[in-house]
Amino acid sequence: MTHDYRRKSDVIHSEIILPENSPQEYQNRSVLWNAVEKAERRKDAQTAREVQIALPVEFDRAEQIGVVRQYIKENFVSHGMCADFSLHDKEDGNPHAHILLTTREVSQEGFEKKNREWNDKTRLVGWRENWARVCNARLQEKGLDAKIDHRSLEAQGIDREPTIHEGRHPERIKENREIIQCNQSRTPEAIAEYMQELKEGYVILDKEIIMLKQEASVVKSEISDLRFRADEVIERADHIKNMQSQLAELKAQRQGMGLFESKKAIDTQIQHAERSYEQAQAAFRREFHVEPSEASAEVQRLEYKASDKAIAYERLQDRIAPYIENRGVILMEYQREKLLAEISPEAQQIKDLLKQSVPQGESIRERLARTQNERTFDLVTEKNFRAIVEQVNPAQAQRLIAQREREKVREITRVFDRTR
Repeated sequence: MTHDYRRKSDVIHSEIILPENSPQEYQNRSVLWNAVEKAERRKDAQTAREVQIALPVEFDRAEQIGVVRQYIKENFVSHGMCADFSLHDKEDGNPHAHILLTTREVSQEGFEKKNREWNDKTRLVGWRENWARVCNARLQEKGLDAKIDHRSLEAQGIDREPTIHEGRHPERIKENREIIQCNQSRTPEAIAEYMQELKEGYVILDKEIIMLKQEASVVKSEISDLRFRADEVIERADHIKNMQSQLAELKAQRQGMGLFESKKAIDTQIQHAERSYEQAQAAFRREFHVEPSEASAEVQRLEYKASDKAIAYERLQDRIAPYIENRGVILMEYQREKLLAEISPEAQQIKDLLKQSVPQGESIRERLARTQNERTFDLVTEKNFRAIVEQVNPAQAQRLIAQREREKVREITRVFDRTR
């Protein structure tokens, strides 16, 4: 397959970082990766390892590049890997970096034996932890109230499926679509492989949408909590002020009493009011960690924080929209391929090949999720069907319409049989 990335516009920085003992000509990307290919003997050899990292939007461009450089040098280059990295930013709130790492040890003479220790899964945990450490240190230096957590969702006590970070998958689906459409002599194997690729792309996007919606829901809840807490601070502070005013009134009343008037009753009221006032102040300090006199500043702090959260919520909504759009495009493409496959002479062969691609050893949860997605893939709405008919040639359109009508008749017959 040949891909042309010359018109790719979202790559905003590319760089190669090498260990000290590597040939300096490897700073040339073509020289580096041709040397990597030349060092391999097997056609299915792993030539590189890819690490994708999301870049904090709190950093400006120079800071993003700097923190990626630091991370690469500390975690990969210092251990002998050559690193080729690029920063991507589509201005959609999701800047990220792709890091390609060599798998062989390198010397002045070139690439030597493969280092199998780099495949140890415990290293992945360390890489994730170190990325969080580097970013959090920089965030703290900037005085920002933000933090990255490298732990798995399960370790954090969050009950949801982890997702693959936004990266090449939607782009790869689009690239494959262009390749498939340009190929006029498609084999059943190629069609089945492409359909499976579309399924995987849909699932990736669907998981990302679910994750982002859950994240947005959490942020929305945090906004609500912050505003509720601000209201509570105001209410409790006003209550303490009222208590203070009532106590002042009682003391003024006592001072205005004559020498021969009994002051025992009002003294009891004053003691009770003072005790209640002190208890209310102590409870306020325990609850809000500030003095009642600082209530206005605390409310302002909470409102600022809620405002920041509201901005984060809007960003999440903006991020969700393109995912939903891409998911719809992939679903339409899959259903188009599915309908065309059903009217092709190799329909049964394609169907059998797709069955063979079903993962083995699935958990019950994974099986249920896959079954639910299968229903989505198979349910071609009238709107989607009309759009697909407009995309294909007239002969295919006629066959698809006839096939659709036969399915409607069969469905009516099944419903009739069930009600008899």
